[in-house]
Amino acid sequence: MKISSVSFDLFSSVMGITGLGLAWRIASVTYAIPAWPGETLIATGLLTFFVLILCQLLRLVRWHSPLRDEWRSRSRRNFFCAATISGFLLSSGVLPYSLKAACLLWIAAMGAQLFFLVCTFRRWVIDELEVHEISPVWLIPMVGNASPSFAGLALGFPGISKMMLFSAILCWALFMPLILWRIVFVRPSTPFTAMPGLAIMVSAPAVICVALSTLYGGMTEAALFMAWTALFFAVILLSLWRRMVPPFTRGWWGFTFPSTALASALIRVDSAQPSLLNHLLALGAITFASAIVCFVTLTAVVRLFSEPVNRRLA
Repeated sequence: MKISSVSFDLFSSVMGITGLGLAWRIASVTYAIPAWPGETLIATGLLTFFVLILCQLLRLVRWHSPLRDEWRSRSRRNFFCAATISGFLLSSGVLPYSLKAACLLWIAAMGAQLFFLVCTFRRWVIDELEVHEISPVWLIPMVGNASPSFAGLALGFPGISKMMLFSAILCWALFMPLILWRIVFVRPSTPFTAMPGLAIMVSAPAVICVALSTLYGGMTEAALFMAWTALFFAVILLSLWRRMVPPFTRGWWGFTFPSTALASALIRVDSAQPSLLNHLLALGAITFASAIVCFVTLTAVVRLFSEPVNRRLA
C-alpha cells in the first residue's frame, strides 16, 4: 500500500480495535475476567493511530494533492472525524496510565473535532447537495460530538463534554429520519460496496448511550433508549447480511466500531440492570464484536503483506 493512498477512512481501524479494547476493559470489571486482552488491544490501537498520523503528515508534506482531493470530497470529508473519534477513544484508553497523555490526546482531538465539524457543516450549507448524496457517513461527525464524554468528565471537562453530547443527540435526532428516508425511498439505492457504512446507524446511538452513562454515572432512561435503539438497528442489519457483506475491502473496517460500541453499551446495561436476557445480550455482543475485529484485522494484514508478492508474480 502506498502512503499516498492511506486515507482518513483507515482511522476506522483504530476506532474498531480501540473500541474493542475498551469493551473488554469494562467487561473485565463487570464479569471479573482477565483485563489483558483489552489493554493489549488499546495498545495496538494507539500504535496504529500514531502510524496513521505519521502517514497523514507525510501526505501533507509530499502527497498533498490526494489529501486535498479527499478533503474536497463531500462523502470522504466525513471520515476526517474518524481520526478525532480515535483520539477520544485512546484518551479514555490511556487515562489509567497517564493523566497528562490522556489530557493531551483529548485536547488535540477536541480542537480537530471542532474544526472538522464546522468545516463539514459549512460545506453542507454552501454546497448544492443532491438527495442521493445523503448517507449514513454523515453520522460520523455526530458520533465524534458524543465521544468527548468518554474521558471528559474524568479529565475535568464536564461542561464542554455535555455541550458536545447534547449537540450529538440533537443532530442524530434530526439527521436519522433524513438518512432512513434516503435509504428507503430514494433511488439510486445504496451501492453494494457502500453497505458496510450502514453499520454507522448502530454506532451512533450506542456511543450516545455510553456517553450518557459515563457523564451521569449510571444507566439513565435516555441511555437505555439509545442502547435498545442501537440493538434494534443491529438486528435489522443482521437480517440483511446477504446484502451487507460485499467482497473484502478497506470498507469492512466500518463493521468493527459499531459492533464494539454496541457491546460496550449492552455490557453497561447488564451491569446496571442484571438479568438473564441482558447477560446473554452483552456476552453475545462482545463475542460477536471480537470475532468481527479479529477477522477484519487478520484479513487486512494478510492482504497488506500479500500485495507485494502478487505484484511480483504478476
